[in-house]
Amino acid sequence: MKKIIRDQAREMRKSGETVTGIAKVLNVSKGTVSLWVRDIVLTDAQVEAIRVKRSQYAAQNKGSQANKRKFLTVRQQYQQEGREAARLGRPLHLAGCMLYWAEGAKSRNSFYFVNSDPHMLRFMMRFLREEMGVQDDEIRLKIHCHFADRETQQTIEQYWIDLLQLPARAVGKTQHKKGSEFHKNILTNGVCGIAVYRSQLVQHIYGAIQEYAGFDAPEWLF
Repeated sequence: MKKIIRDQAREMRKSGETVTGIAKVLNVSKGTVSLWVRDIVLTDAQVEAIRVKRSQYAAQNKGSQANKRKFLTVRQQYQQEGREAARLGRPLHLAGCMLYWAEGAKSRNSFYFVNSDPHMLRFMMRFLREEMGVQDDEIRLKIHCHFADRETQQTIEQYWIDLLQLPARAVGKTQHKKGSEFHKNILTNGVCGIAVYRSQLVQHIYGAIQEYAGFDAPEWLF
């Protein structure tokens, strides 16, 4: 097997591939590839092609790093906005942010809150609408239930639509979660997740949480 991989590496090198490229494709170290192909002499055209490829990669990598720094700065600004909002001490803002800290997903760029408690979900919708200015067309519902038949699923979907006062288009494909009869009985309407795919929203909340609770969590930026 090693001889086969070595032969492949040599053929790739003869065709003008870089050592790094060969190592990545064959899943071996660059040092090993260098030993295998060190006697192969590339043509001037191949050397020039490799130089151009490296230059292009360096430019792409530089652009990628610049974008990472740019978006990091934007997320920091969003968190600062959240901190400033927290200093105003609005009760609904405080409660919504703290509830998200306890129950929400810790994603970098999207808001996701899931629960089975209808009162809690309705409160979260109030927080999103009144405090965060989220519009209904930004919201997606992700429903999980223990019923496989489509008719029951549609009934459950309508329950959450009516409760949260959202249009039917807000509901994604309901997921059937296998479980016992016990779970069917206690979670007759399954669980519902509220998703908003907006970095500004979730980073604002992260900033506010840190301000309210008096700590720093730089890992929430990444």
